[in-house]
Amino acid sequence: MDESKSKHSTERLRSLAEAAITLFCRQGYERSQVADVAKLMGVAVGTVYLYVAGKEALFDLAVRHASSADADWLESVEIPLPNPEPGATLAFLRELFDRAEWPKLMAALACEKADDPAAELDGVIREQYRLMRQNRRGLLMLARSALEFPGLAEVFVLGLRAKLLDHLSRYLALRVKAGQVRQSIDLPATVAVMTQSITWANLQRPFDPGLIALSEEAIENSTVELLVRGVISSK
Repeated sequence: MDESKSKHSTERLRSLAEAAITLFCRQGYERSQVADVAKLMGVAVGTVYLYVAGKEALFDLAVRHASSADADWLESVEIPLPNPEPGATLAFLRELFDRAEWPKLMAALACEKADDPAAELDGVIREQYRLMRQNRRGLLMLARSALEFPGLAEVFVLGLRAKLLDHLSRYLALRVKAGQVRQSIDLPATVAVMTQSITWANLQRPFDPGLIALSEEAIENSTVELLVRGVISSK
């Protein structure tokens, strides 16, 4: 394939991946069909099959594209993309989630006491908030498809989310012990509300017609302030 054709194929594959992400975010895995992506792109169904072998390949493409910092990886992909081997998409996600790092949270976990507990918690929450905003489409796509794509709920909910809840619980437990967080808080409930508040602000609120006009900055600041004030000891 010459360079111009290769570039065209890469661009079309990128457009296909973007359209697939949009569709899976909107409809989830079960309701989405290859024909729906073709309609969204304004092309014939046969054109889509020039690039992917089927719906499984399309979802795998969407997952990998949503997880990538850029589209450069598409240049080395051989088309049409075959349907992945059973479990391959989940294995990719499992490895991705295992590598998940939260520098501010990990630094806080390494200290028995914070110099400024409010500022520290502010940083920990904003780190989670901005990571979720940065990966908004990918996370929404996984959330919409979690109960429909076999095994995804276990990897996504019981894997990534459980890992985050465990780290946040251990962090808050340290600050409770140091007397820097309200002693009366229920740790499992508190970290659940904390993560769900961040999730609502990033994955649900932007698609609410009545709230979409609110600025990203205002929503972030309000969410973080409410969570910090609700957790930090008033002493």
